[in-house]
Amino acid sequence: MIRIEHTPLRPYAATLLVACLAICLISAGPDGKLQKKKASSGITSLAAKPLPLEQARQRARLLHDIYESTLLTMHRHYFEPNKKRVIPSRALEDVFYTARRRWGVEARWLAVSAQAMNIDHKPKTPFEKQAVRLLASGKKQHEEVREGTLRVAAPIVLFANCIRCHTTRRRNPVAGLVLSLKVKSE
Repeated sequence: MIRIEHTPLRPYAATLLVACLAICLISAGPDGKLQKKKASSGITSLAAKPLPLEQARQRARLLHDIYESTLLTMHRHYFEPNKKRVIPSRALEDVFYTARRRWGVEARWLAVSAQAMNIDHKPKTPFEKQAVRLLASGKKQHEEVREGTLRVAAPIVLFANCIRCHTTRRRNPVAGLVLSLKVKSE
């Protein structure tokens, strides 16, 4: 007899958020800016303009790796019987590892306007401290290019399930994700 345990959906919210953020960050057009289009349903689309074939292939490989790594991470942390479950941000660090190893993309959580569950998520660098101030004020992205590295910080809005642990008195608490990628100097 196969026993199926009910698993709360709460741990998947952060996984889904990170996957959506990854899509947004790699959906930029050839000029590096998001291409927003208004869909007929009134929903803003982040679909990019057609890409050169090689760039599209590279994005497809990146997306495949992120989705595959996310799926494997979810199963490893939330579906193994008798295994202690970890918090979603910690589970997604497995996805960060894959992105770093395969693509050279560094990813780091950033406490913005909610209680940090890990002291490693507090801002450390001047860029991260400025990002926290800007994201907390509602800015949608903060970036810098320095010493051959593009750093992009973007918000992750915390919803009801998140707030259970990330206690805050703010109305719309925000966490952040910092991505760092090597770039060619122009």
